[in-house]
Amino acid sequence: MDKQAVKTLQYRLRKVLNISLSVDGDYGLSTRQAVLKFQQTHGLQLDGIAGPQTLARLHLVYIRTVQANSNLLHFGSRRFVIFVDAGHGGINDQGRYVTPGKRAYHQDLILHERGHYYEGFENRLAAEAFIEACTKQGIQCIRTYHPHKDWSLSERTELVRSYLRRGYYGYLHSFHSNAISSSNSIQKLKNTIGYMVFSTLGNTFSDQIAQQHFTHVQQAVGTNNWHYREQLKDGDSDYEVNFQILRETDLFEFTDCFGAILSEWGFHSSSKDAAFITNPDTRLQRVQACVKTALWVKHQFNTPKS
Repeated sequence: MDKQAVKTLQYRLRKVLNISLSVDGDYGLSTRQAVLKFQQTHGLQLDGIAGPQTLARLHLVYIRTVQANSNLLHFGSRRFVIFVDAGHGGINDQGRYVTPGKRAYHQDLILHERGHYYEGFENRLAAEAFIEACTKQGIQCIRTYHPHKDWSLSERTELVRSYLRRGYYGYLHSFHSNAISSSNSIQKLKNTIGYMVFSTLGNTFSDQIAQQHFTHVQQAVGTNNWHYREQLKDGDSDYEVNFQILRETDLFEFTDCFGAILSEWGFHSSSKDAAFITNPDTRLQRVQACVKTALWVKHQFNTPKS
């Protein structure tokens, strides 16, 4: 089985067996045990192998228990939407940023709170500005993040899948900033900078979205005053990774109606990038690039295939 088929298998086993199972495309011990549990439950040969009989039975059970039960909640029409995710970081009810690690401090800068940079706060600023801009373009958005609490990735991905099963289509854009460990030298912290965009493993529509967005960011910001990081080994600019927000939404069953990207808007562990990220002008440029990408994706989905 290829990785995409294994991801579909894992996702369906999770739903049918109501278990915690990573949807990562790796047919490892946990996946084999889940297959054995399904085989035992349904009187199949106990070999831990997802062969034709096991896959056929799993498909049937999944349709009956998951998709069929969704009919009452289906919205009755297809709707284009952008799922907007403001990545890591939360604020408590007293207004204090409480997520360790997703922050930085640069003594000589004025950032979110004196010299403090808070990733979860910045991500929400960018995400909310993007949603407002999309609304002006007549594009509906769905937030996958809490206004201030740090929702789990499982909660976010389940929300996306739930809407996709009920008639929505579109793509996920997850907003982040990057960082390296503070244990690095001051010089390395300062010099590790630049923009990156990610998609999940394999060749999917998400790669095309990521490449378009990478180009739109370059057009909006320019190529002379910022660094752009690319992974060109597969012919495009995006990095293919196994991030949970991507691997558990960009699934085989949604390939005709969905894509997912994650963008890292600079390294907040660098004082240079932290100042760039929080600059209102560059935040506006970021939103402009995101809107161009949103319009491009909508056009791709809504243009009849020849």
